Amino acid sequence: MPVRTLRIEVLGSSFTIQTDETPDYLREVVARFTRKADEVRAASRVSDPLKVAILAGLYLVDELERAKTGMRADPGSGSARETAAAIEAEADRLAVRMLERLDEGLARAEGKGQRP
Repeated sequence: MPVRTLRIEVLGSSFTIQTDETPDYLREVVARFTRKADEVRAASRVSDPLKVAILAGLYLVDELERAKTGMRADPGSGSARETAAAIEAEADRLAVRMLERLDEGLARAEGKGQRP
């Protein structure tokens, strides 16, 4: 397939990318990411686009890994909904902690006059 240049919009930012994928496929990828980012924004107190993007990316990678490994909820540990809620709560806790560490590191870097 020939390489083409396409312009996409994600979380208020515009990007020009080169891809050999079809425009329809790329639109679907961007739409899926945007839906996940909207879910993250709606379910959390996070509004910073970078943080929303990081969390959405983490959720999507988690979904991909679970699909690749066939990971399922343990039937003896409660309903699938309860298990999914517990996993989501743990992912939220870990993501918030990661964002706190990123914020701390950026604040230290800015205080020392360094570029992150």
